[in-house]
Amino acid sequence: MKISWTLGLLLVLAFLLRVLWLDNFPPGFTPDEASFGYDAYSILKTGRDQWGNPMPLVLKSFGDFKAPLYSYLAVPTVAVFGLTKFAVRLPNALLGTFAVLATYLLVKEMFKKARVGLLAGFLLVVSPWHTMLSRGAFEANLTSFFMPLGLYFFLKGLKKNSYFVLSAVVFGLNLFTYHSAKLLTPFVVFACLWFFRTEVKKVSKGHLVIFSSVLAIFLLLGFVTMFQGGGSRVSEVNIFNTALGPATQARAALLSNGAPAWVARFVHNKYFVGVRMAAGNYFSYFSPQFLFSSGAAETTYGMFPGRGALFWLELPLLLAFLVHFRKLFSVKAVKVLLVWLLVSPMPAALTSGSGYAANRAAGMLPVIHIFSALGILFFANRERVSKLVYKVVFVASFVFLYFFLEGYFLVAPRVIAQGMLYGNLEVAEWLSENIGKNEKVIVSRGLSEPQIYIAFAKKIDPELFQNASKRWDYKANGVNWVDQIPIYQLANFTFKNIELDLDINEAHYLVGKPSEFGDKLAKLISFSYPSGEEAVVIVRGKAEYYAAN
Repeated sequence: MKISWTLGLLLVLAFLLRVLWLDNFPPGFTPDEASFGYDAYSILKTGRDQWGNPMPLVLKSFGDFKAPLYSYLAVPTVAVFGLTKFAVRLPNALLGTFAVLATYLLVKEMFKKARVGLLAGFLLVVSPWHTMLSRGAFEANLTSFFMPLGLYFFLKGLKKNSYFVLSAVVFGLNLFTYHSAKLLTPFVVFACLWFFRTEVKKVSKGHLVIFSSVLAIFLLLGFVTMFQGGGSRVSEVNIFNTALGPATQARAALLSNGAPAWVARFVHNKYFVGVRMAAGNYFSYFSPQFLFSSGAAETTYGMFPGRGALFWLELPLLLAFLVHFRKLFSVKAVKVLLVWLLVSPMPAALTSGSGYAANRAAGMLPVIHIFSALGILFFANRERVSKLVYKVVFVASFVFLYFFLEGYFLVAPRVIAQGMLYGNLEVAEWLSENIGKNEKVIVSRGLSEPQIYIAFAKKIDPELFQNASKRWDYKANGVNWVDQIPIYQLANFTFKNIELDLDINEAHYLVGKPSEFGDKLAKLISFSYPSGEEAVVIVRGKAEYYAAN
């Protein structure tokens, strides 16, 4: 009873940390979040995504081809709560909560000790990394639920073979959570089959055939989606494209020092440079800077730069785990966890960007907290000090949690609002409430996929949107994203670069960044970041101005 009550309290705490004020924190609402929500709305109403594709296995979105599972998970919440920020973010908050339960079940099954499971679950509950990623429609976080649950069902299936089918389904679904999971999942499944090969041989052939067949179907579907656009997205962000510039510069410097041309080409080609960059990126995700001091670099996923992905409390716990690692390596499940952890940063390491991309490395959750929990056991390996250790960990965790929450709710909004494109949805909501369907509105493409905010805020009929999107042939325009098309339309909204002298005479309203209007026109209304800096403004076109005067 004590265990169940403790677990229940952990789940309640996890739920509160991930759900309270969900529609306001993180501030802003990214185009990706709006797109997941509108795709869910479109699928709910028509069975098709925003491009008119029936029950898609990959979401075309803006041309970046997202994994589809998040939108499908959002269909029930959108059906219940409507097309709102809360409804779209709720699936991740709920699965972020259930990830605690999945972690507890996995660790308990591994070590047959509920106490260890509770420790791992508790560290995940208070994890700043996991908490922040659970509070937006950030699909990368879904794997923190599906991966431990799939591994739990696998271990259960070694004893009760019927769980094998559930394991295959959960691992298969994980392939459709995020692009990184397409790399991570096969590695973990293979590790399970390899390290537990003796036990797997004892599983009934029937269950093994079903397990293999179900998993093969998911893998085949995942492979097919790579030819439906997912592969182009991976190709677009791979680090070897980024490596060309540094390789060229390094080659030129070597040539200027008198080196033979063939030597310069061999030493500084984009593949060698790319490998070096990837290796540096990879190890950066295990660095104290990322884990404990600097944290994530991006604010576009609601992450708070300058705060570690983990609490400093976990540093001695992880060190204790490493010191005693040899004692645990004989446990087969620990070997699987090690493969899981070591593979997780690879997608982030192999893609371009600013580094410290906590969303792309989210596969490290919750396994890194499981290792921290095991580290606690080595501090508490003596009965007379175990209670003291648990109390210290518990009290210290809540102290760190207090300062994290204070920063997240009071300081972070000023830091992350711009990265989360605060103002874009707010201006779309104002337009949906105040603009008539016959009034022409020109919206700047600089707002980043503004069409999805208009569709989301106005709850535009998905069939109308699908008919409009058929005309948005971004490939024919030689670009990779919808908002790179020079000009396109949705209902009475036109999306283009603001040409003030021309557009002021054509539209009733113009919407864009403050810099696009300067001080030439009086602003009808503006939306500001929490810092007070203007984010988005609306000005009257001449037709509306003269009508109002």
